[in-house]
Amino acid sequence: MQIRTIFVGMACAAAVSISSAQIAQQLQNGDDFVFKFNGADYIISGAANFSESFNPRPPIRLEFADLNNDGVALDILLDLQPIAGVDRAIPLYATVVTDGASEAIIRWSGTDNPDLCVEVSDDGFTASIKIFEVSGKLTGRVRRVECASDPYSTLNRNIHLEIVKEGGDAENNLNVKAYLFCVENEFTVVNVDVYNLRWTAAGGGLSKRVGNVNGDCVVDDADLLQVLFNFGSDNADTDTNGDGIVDDADLLVVLFNFGVSV
Repeated sequence: MQIRTIFVGMACAAAVSISSAQIAQQLQNGDDFVFKFNGADYIISGAANFSESFNPRPPIRLEFADLNNDGVALDILLDLQPIAGVDRAIPLYATVVTDGASEAIIRWSGTDNPDLCVEVSDDGFTASIKIFEVSGKLTGRVRRVECASDPYSTLNRNIHLEIVKEGGDAENNLNVKAYLFCVENEFTVVNVDVYNLRWTAAGGGLSKRVGNVNGDCVVDDADLLQVLFNFGSDNADTDTNGDGIVDDADLLVVLFNFGVSV
């Protein structure tokens, strides 16, 4: 009886901790989010001079991490391949600008020095360039919405947070510095300014890591039954800790977080 009482108390404490967390923490609890690039304009200056636009791209999943060890696990690696055709991921470090119970503003920014010779092609521009600096910034307003299916069909769970672009070009931009034709001298330097970025995103919900194996916004009987049904198997959907087997550890995750919701 005493053990049961302790367990119930711990489970209730976990439920309060997650459901009452500020929006930035709720976003982090989802472990990842889906990012939809809806287009942008760019100007190339220096050794080449013209302007063009990027078309919208399919949604991509971005996983959260603490890349700079500052205790905020909301950093991301933004893959430039699906956006700009460049085989490189730029680390963007998160800063929580404001945070509250219903919305937050988060800024992701960073600089990378890849020293990478690539061929880029998009809507009329094709060339070999050697990229020596990439910098970017994304600023989003994160706000609660009703828990529902991922509108981009990318995450394997329901979401309860939407992220919309916050601010103008000063808060949402991408800059690339490179050598045209991969020839390094002062006459081949090109500067690419990407502006008027148009993007949206969604995240939140509860990840499998906290026992929400069926992807809805609550850890309950349905999750417990799925773990029990797959007990002893290597079913990835119910393996909460990713160790390759559904066992006591996964069952305890569900029991410990039973009743947790967003």
